Amino acid sequence: TETTVSETETTVGETETTVSETETTVGETETTVSETETTVGETETTVSETETTVGETETTSSETETTETVKNITAVEPENGAEIVLANDVIYGWWKDYNWKKNASEEYYLHLDQYYPNTVTLKWESECDAQYFRVRVSKNADMSEADSYVTNLTELELKALFVSTKYYWQVDAVCADATMRSAVYTFTTAESPRCFEIEGVSNTRDIGGYIMNNGYKIKQGMIYRGGKLEDITEAGKEHFLNDIGIKTDLDLRTPGEGGAGSGSPLGDDINYVNINGRYYVGGMGISSDEGKAVFAQEIRLFTDPDNYPIYIHCSLGRDRTGTLAFVLEALLGADISYLIMDYELSVFSVTGTLDNASVSAIKSNITATFDYIKTFEGSGIAEKTENYLLEIGITPEEIQAIKDILLEEVK
Repeated sequence: TETTVSETETTVGETETTVSETETTVGETETTVSETETTVGETETTVSETETTVGETETTSSETETTETVKNITAVEPENGAEIVLANDVIYGWWKDYNWKKNASEEYYLHLDQYYPNTVTLKWESECDAQYFRVRVSKNADMSEADSYVTNLTELELKALFVSTKYYWQVDAVCADATMRSAVYTFTTAESPRCFEIEGVSNTRDIGGYIMNNGYKIKQGMIYRGGKLEDITEAGKEHFLNDIGIKTDLDLRTPGEGGAGSGSPLGDDINYVNINGRYYVGGMGISSDEGKAVFAQEIRLFTDPDNYPIYIHCSLGRDRTGTLAFVLEALLGADISYLIMDYELSVFSVTGTLDNASVSAIKSNITATFDYIKTFEGSGIAEKTENYLLEIGITPEEIQAIKDILLEEVK
């Protein structure tokens, strides 16, 4: 007999791939496989399928398959239930001891990209003589909305995972006469900054993942920030488009500055928006009449869910980008320590230190911006930021739309 499987498999990315396969059940000697294959890290599989690239969001998987849950497929790494830190030792150590009143990042002012994160490698042992393995990774205990990967190895490298998240994973060993399925294993990623390595781009990170005191956290995979894109490589584009799934390139440079105004280096399918961004307070800042009008244009881009995921950048990814990220994070309820920390992370990059501005100088600019926001009415920084946005013309409905899109309850 034959079982027809229709399921949705995606990369951990922002795109969906429909997979249709026909597998022969137990007792038959031939299996026909036609499905989407994922390139895992640097390893390619060769199970006669269409290759795609690993990414980083979720998709819903529904399937009917003849499988048998067995104990002879066992997890080797990570240890079941382990907590894993995605940030590298430099970033994690600095972040854990962070005090925004000190300039603790000065010793890391090395004009180097020091923020690259760790990856997670799943390893397992199988007594089955498998033709290939299919690995499902989900954020849900029932394995719903799982991302699916195909490999002929007994290990799989996962990139671009979320921080502060419990993951569930399971391995199918696809053999000639049956598909064997392992038990479900888990690991949890610790809270830390969520940084990225994008080839040809510097100073890149997600503004999400922060757990706030009000029981909410800023969603990950929605807003990314970093430096200019003109030097991005083909591999970098592939990561941005297929793994992360960027839909909008918000370029805050002055038109004509570098490649600003001439379209996105990510391609014509990207929603490219070029706004002469505001930064800090003062002449080019968010406090002047002209600055308020322009800054309102920037903010409104985040009220439309169709624009996400969004990549914000200027040239360095620090000043204009940092000011916008600062206001968004403040609106969502982040405290002063997180606001300054996310800004100061630029010190750990080549691009973020390109102008040789000192740590104390750049922090004085963002703290002056914080002091300006504090002059507005409100019981806390979130309410004060909301009242600032109301003053520049953002409506209550638009503010609520941003919160609905970017906040989620901590599970």
